[in-house]
Amino acid sequence: MFYFGFAKIRKFFIFNIMYNKGIYKENLGEYPKSLSALFLALSLRPGSLKTLKAVIRVNRKNKTFLNAIDYCNKAIVKHPYKAELYAQKADILRHIREFDSALQAYNKAISIDDLNTHYIENRAKIKYFIKDVQGAINDYNAIISKNNKNGYFYAQRAFYNFEKKNYESAKDDYTMAINLLPDNAHLYFMRGAAEKLLNQNELSEQDFIKAGNIGVKND
Repeated sequence: MFYFGFAKIRKFFIFNIMYNKGIYKENLGEYPKSLSALFLALSLRPGSLKTLKAVIRVNRKNKTFLNAIDYCNKAIVKHPYKAELYAQKADILRHIREFDSALQAYNKAISIDDLNTHYIENRAKIKYFIKDVQGAINDYNAIISKNNKNGYFYAQRAFYNFEKKNYESAKDDYTMAINLLPDNAHLYFMRGAAEKLLNQNELSEQDFIKAGNIGVKND
């Protein structure tokens, strides 16, 4: 009994030594050495979430993206209800431009944690990349329904509405963004552009002047 207790404690200490060494080598930028230490840690505790996340992170830094995806999948098998793992996998897939697979991974992350607006924002970016602009707008509708006090959310939805040629909606969103971010020259300029396309020339001119004045003030 004493032997098994000692062996368990020894295993615990070796795991921590290897994990900490892996993090130390990561911080030094010595990624292959970091991974070697982390792999040893994983051999002792294959289900360790913090170690799996570290292996994924270091592989991303090492630009070994396929290995990072492989360890995302291994982590998901061990921890299938951790939204962050699907989101990390999606981020990597997006980086290597595997957009369809990235979208599926974001969908899974959001199905587990639909309150995380960061996941929905990233999914909207994917939808925009694959020319589903309306889908991106719908995602920002969901985001704004959860947080209607963030001017950047309105500005991003305005951008997508502008791309969709929904100029009236874009103007409304830029107005909401300006109410929350009144010193942002770009918002006035873009609202002016939307107004110009709506033949609201006087309003457009006023916004262009306002954008210029703010820009001069901030120089």
